[in-house]
Amino acid sequence: MGIEVGLLGPVELRLDGSPVPLPGLSQRIVLARLALAAGRAVPAGDLVDALWDGAPPDNATGNLHSYVSRLRRRTGADAIRREPGGYRLRLPAGALDTERVERLVAAARGQPPEPAAAALGRALAAWRGDPLADVAGRVAFAPHVARLTEWRRQLREEYLERRLDAGRAAAALPEIEALVAAGPPRERPHLLLVRALHQSGRTPEALAAARAYRERIADGHGIDPSPEFAELHRRVLSEDPALRPAVRVAPRRPADRFFGRRAELAALREALAAGRVTTLVGPGGVGKTRLMTEALSGGELVVELAERSVPADVAVAVAGALGLRAAPRGGAAAIAERLGAAPAVLVLDNCEHLLEAVRALVDEIVARCPGVRVLATSRRRLGAAGERVLRLGPLPPADQVALFCDRAALLRAGFPDDARTRELAAEIGGLVDGLPLAVELAARREAVFGLVHLRDRLGAGLQVLDPARAGDRATAVSATVEWSYRLLDPAAQALLDRLAVCRGGFGPDAPPHFAPDADRLLAELVDASLVECDLRTDTPRYRLLETVRHAALGHLGADGVRDARDAHARWMLGLAAELADRSRDRDAWAVPAYRRERANLQEALAWLDGTDDGARLAARLAVINSGAPDPAVTAQLARIAPARVTTESEVLRAVAAGNAELLNGRLAAADRVLDAAFGRMPGDHPLRWNVLLSRISSAMFQGRPDAVRADAVRMAEDPGAPRWARATGICCAALMDAYAGEAERGRRRLERYADRLRTDGFVSFTRGELLAASDPEAALDWYERSIAASDRVYQAYMANVARVARAAVLIRLKRHKDAVAACREVIGEVRETGMTAQVWTILRLTAELLADLGDAGTAAMIVTAADADPLAPAVMGPDRERLARLRAVAPSARPGDGGSAAVAERALAALARHG
Repeated sequence: MGIEVGLLGPVELRLDGSPVPLPGLSQRIVLARLALAAGRAVPAGDLVDALWDGAPPDNATGNLHSYVSRLRRRTGADAIRREPGGYRLRLPAGALDTERVERLVAAARGQPPEPAAAALGRALAAWRGDPLADVAGRVAFAPHVARLTEWRRQLREEYLERRLDAGRAAAALPEIEALVAAGPPRERPHLLLVRALHQSGRTPEALAAARAYRERIADGHGIDPSPEFAELHRRVLSEDPALRPAVRVAPRRPADRFFGRRAELAALREALAAGRVTTLVGPGGVGKTRLMTEALSGGELVVELAERSVPADVAVAVAGALGLRAAPRGGAAAIAERLGAAPAVLVLDNCEHLLEAVRALVDEIVARCPGVRVLATSRRRLGAAGERVLRLGPLPPADQVALFCDRAALLRAGFPDDARTRELAAEIGGLVDGLPLAVELAARREAVFGLVHLRDRLGAGLQVLDPARAGDRATAVSATVEWSYRLLDPAAQALLDRLAVCRGGFGPDAPPHFAPDADRLLAELVDASLVECDLRTDTPRYRLLETVRHAALGHLGADGVRDARDAHARWMLGLAAELADRSRDRDAWAVPAYRRERANLQEALAWLDGTDDGARLAARLAVINSGAPDPAVTAQLARIAPARVTTESEVLRAVAAGNAELLNGRLAAADRVLDAAFGRMPGDHPLRWNVLLSRISSAMFQGRPDAVRADAVRMAEDPGAPRWARATGICCAALMDAYAGEAERGRRRLERYADRLRTDGFVSFTRGELLAASDPEAALDWYERSIAASDRVYQAYMANVARVARAAVLIRLKRHKDAVAACREVIGEVRETGMTAQVWTILRLTAELLADLGDAGTAAMIVTAADADPLAPAVMGPDRERLARLRAVAPSARPGDGGSAAVAERALAALARHG
């Protein structure tokens, strides 16, 4: 019994030449999916996805078995084999209509124009309508429909070109005109139209058609035709008797401009000159083909593999480009024999889906053709012998902006060219990962949405870049990601989808939380250019491009997202526990690790909001954030303050919120939750010391020395407090003496507890403060020690406090140049870390400096603004007298508008005038 399957139209099953009815759509879906696998086994999960578009019913597996059984009754039991995990359709050679077309096309490539056109005509006749017409609406078939539709279009153009070559211009002209009229405005049909009109003796019409096409794309797209079109126009004008279509051995250079990539272009050319096999690797849409095109000189043999679907296609495509008729067997040997020992460059574009076949062919050519060099583009390396891999990443920010503005200006007259436009273009480029394809697609949308709205739409997701109809991987960001995704092992697909919940990248410790055998799967994802790998530090750093992350999240579904986020939260809870422990010990590892995973920690904190685990995570984050503040984390922690504090979970939330409110300068709010937490803590609570430290800081800012000293005593007696925290309590009590004008008393206090003090950042700072009035040069030395010691363990908070103190001494020593530089630096540092109390402290000091420099008006404005802001810390001792003198300079000064941020900008502007 002879079985045949048709895909080039509605799905068709024929037995012994007669059509077999397939009454159910489900049977046609199963048959099409099995046939497209070209003899390979199809996992049951893939068939389920095809049948139900990723939303299967509970009994999907049973239904699938039923559909396969019904289909077997029509195909015969031997045609569909059950294998572990899936099904395989066994067809005899030539039983699939796409296979018959491929054979006709391969035969045509090696024949003269007349028989070649006849063979291509028979190939086109195999189409019975739109490919896979009755199942085309299913997501699983979208790439195949796009591929087969484009293949048909290319074959029709090649068929018409062969007819022109055969001197059949007059007969071919009506079909060419219909092809041009049908659109879209592809260049190749217009080339054929100009040739056909010219060869039919209608040269004026040929010239008019060339001119109309040139004007159409110039008006519609702002570009010129390709050099090939311009050359044809010139030859028509000159009545070239040898006019025939040029044999293209390299792709034409795009008419639009090429941006950036100068270093990559030089590296590619160097690799081509030095090695036998070079592969340009990178994610879809990163511009591999375009860079390859720029690197070529024009004499290379270029073979496009994007639309080839089976391994045998590789040798067929290369043989066809060489003018050979490749036999089913021995194709690689025939190609190698044709290439011989002569120097040549073979370029294989888009190899990722046919790696094994490409590798085998390349190895054969390299072994047998000493003069041939191979350049491949792929989303993963070939694995060929001696292969040199060049990985292509996103465009640099400046080139992203240039590319976006250039393409947007082509599509909208009056597109602005100013700093605001470039700023928004930079934001848009960052949102699409700097991928050239995505940047160009975004530029196309600018004419629809405008810059600001486009930026906002992209911030919410990348759907705005997808076409209204299903796009192919050259025109849609989602399609280019899905193409790579479908080439992955199912376990790697699952890991990629789950990793999409990570924010800001991840280290090698993350994947095991999401999947077993994670190292092997991660290697596959990196190799497939779906996960980026940064090896510039000792610990590798991985990240998903936002385009990939967006697509992967779409695969998970609600349950999958929940499971992935739970796994992510478990990872972050473990990390936060380690961060808190090592931060407690002032381990230098802690802060860099916190900064690396800050975005992930915030993501987990948001996911766990309202849970006991969320409270534990928040409290642990507060421990490290208090020493190395991050404004975004501080704001997130402040929002979780409990309305009351009774349970342990509420105690932990109060600890976190209290730390955050202290950094924000909202001291009353900080005291409320910290006091409530402290009142519910047993004496051995592991975070009691942290609450005491925060309360001491708050009392210092409010000028309450008795409260500072009382908590310092409690800290000294807390068995769970680290040594440095106990020393900090003692030092804070001494500082209150100094700020009250009793520095000698503070020094005696330090001497009394000398055995408990270790010279760290805070102890050094305290010694400097105790000497500031009597020996300012010695104080400066202690501040420098404090800054250095704090920076060694990444304690930004302490280092900035010491920088503020250093600026104060420089001001009072009248070292104005150094003081101006110090104030400018410190204002920036404390604003960046969100240290509100220190912002006002350095601004008050800047007022002193500006008054000394003759800018009394700005000085008085700063002091008045500080007096009006409840977030400004209290002043004590000699500082009160200094500020009173400044108020007297311009008592009518009005406070600055906008709080500390606006005042800081005015202060920086004034300092710049004296810098």
